[in-house]
Amino acid sequence: MATFFRDRCHQVVMILLAVLILLSSTITNADDCKRVSNILVLFDASGYMKEKDRYQQFLTQMGFFVQGMPLTADGFFNVGLRHYGLKVGMGCENTESILAIQPWDPEKFVNAFPRSVSYGVSALSAGLRGAADDASQANGKTAILVIGGGVESCKADPGKIAEQMMRNNPDLEIHTFQLGAAQEGTFYLRQIAEMGKGSFVRLEEFNSPASWYGWMKKNLLVQCPSSVVPPSKAAISQALAPVTFDVNSTSVTSKDPSANAANMATLQAVGQALKANPNMRVVLHTYSDGKGSPEQSLKLSRKRAEAVVKLLISKYGVRQAQMGIVAHGATQLGPQAPGTPERFSRRVEFEIIQ
Repeated sequence: MATFFRDRCHQVVMILLAVLILLSSTITNADDCKRVSNILVLFDASGYMKEKDRYQQFLTQMGFFVQGMPLTADGFFNVGLRHYGLKVGMGCENTESILAIQPWDPEKFVNAFPRSVSYGVSALSAGLRGAADDASQANGKTAILVIGGGVESCKADPGKIAEQMMRNNPDLEIHTFQLGAAQEGTFYLRQIAEMGKGSFVRLEEFNSPASWYGWMKKNLLVQCPSSVVPPSKAAISQALAPVTFDVNSTSVTSKDPSANAANMATLQAVGQALKANPNMRVVLHTYSDGKGSPEQSLKLSRKRAEAVVKLLISKYGVRQAQMGIVAHGATQLGPQAPGTPERFSRRVEFEIIQ
């Protein structure tokens, strides 16, 4: 095992030199990486959401959503919030904007949700109209994320409304995420996504912040342009040895001298690269060995990444905004080379995104 980690230490030192040389000629403006500028979350807060704990499922997903957006450091996206649950007596033409589209603020976003859902009808059509108004006032391209059951109670056709929205604002796009499995909801949400040139997702498929991160990276970003094409950027991320952890530990310091030396070499490489390149951003993907419950695995893996972030800030003066965390929970190692230590299931990996 000592030989394994010694080889990794040597590799990290060489990668550090490559990072510093490569990034000095390839840093680009963060805005160049955006495909959309704004995200507007439109969610169902009607009586439908009170059934079968759907509202709690929604709140869980929004927690994953917040944790899955490390790309938003320094206001990378603007984010807004609107719901379409109508209180009794308000009528089918009313809807409510909870948080105007503005620079991303995770705490403000989470605190904006109503403490309970409405008791009225499910007016998806009214919500779409309101979202269209919000999007028309925002600067730049907006992606609307419709999250809910997809049920319509106001004798309207949400698909036709989405079609009209796209005619009025061709630069808009609409993605839909279904909670539950109502047949009517599936029909409408698929239709809205098709009209809105977006995607349809069943939220039961999203079980961690990593699910949202993967979706956003695929649907809301583009490859950053550069005057020098960095074909080895992915290779640098891959070659940087992960920081590994002892069993049930969140400390970057290991009792195993070889593993500890490898950790320190990686942290030095990452810390010095980030400090030397203030525009560089890194996503920390963090895993546990999956021996606890899914909730425990997510919590433990996130604490490990937070320990790495804390050290990079305190020891190397890295800015918090340069780093984002995506917790995966139970490990996703796949086939490993012979001799790979078991501790690699408990790790933090580094993805250079800029």
